Amino acid sequence: MQPMQPMAAYQPQPKFLDKYGTYSFSKWLMIAIVIIVIGAMFAQVTDLVGAPNPADYEDATKYAEDQFSHEKLGTSLGALSSMLQSVGMGLIAYALLREANQGDAHHTAVRVTAVITGVLLVGNIAAANLSIL
Repeated sequence: MQPMQPMAAYQPQPKFLDKYGTYSFSKWLMIAIVIIVIGAMFAQVTDLVGAPNPADYEDATKYAEDQFSHEKLGTSLGALSSMLQSVGMGLIAYALLREANQGDAHHTAVRVTAVITGVLLVGNIAAANLSIL
């Protein structure tokens, strides 16, 4: 009995990688922008539904419960929106830093500007919810 030969690792065709490569700067930017826009839309959902109207309630406790529920919905969707926007900004920062590191076709000044912008974006994300007190 012959021993089994190990299978060769899959290597995609070079023309496939050129056309549908795993990384492209514009693709990462578009994905990040879409995520940021979706996050901004989540923040507006509570405005679409609106707060409970006191005229619709006869019982003050039911109105207070619905008011509390509406505020919790706004807080939860606001947090989700912030997370999505932070992820989008992180993707943009990653794309800038990777492009500056691997983009040999760019002038040095463009690469340095991309590094500075990427570092500023990462710093902005990291410091967004910091408080000294």
